[in-house]
Amino acid sequence: MAANPMDPAKAARLLEQWIEFYDMNDKKAWDPEDYPYVKSVSEAMKTAAQALRGKSSGSPALLKKAAALLDECPEEFEIDEPDAWEPENRPFVKDALEAIRFASAFLKK
Repeated sequence: MAANPMDPAKAARLLEQWIEFYDMNDKKAWDPEDYPYVKSVSEAMKTAAQALRGKSSGSPALLKKAAALLDECPEEFEIDEPDAWEPENRPFVKDALEAIRFASAFLKK
């Protein structure tokens, strides 16, 4: 049986789950010098989730900035490095990476 293909609703849900999984809303979980970037990526993911659900999510410039952050965050957070993650988390991380790429492409349309 093939895996379910990515769609806007699934991508939005995975982005929100990633924010929680990665403690992106918890300033105390991050070094002070790292948190501004983490917060900006979290906001980009929230913007993308809204757009994926068909809700107003900002100006074209904001969407372009969100897409750019989504493009760079897999490398910054090692989402694209399966061996960096515990084996039990790898399937979710893989799905989150697919959702991030899907959302970025969606925002660029």
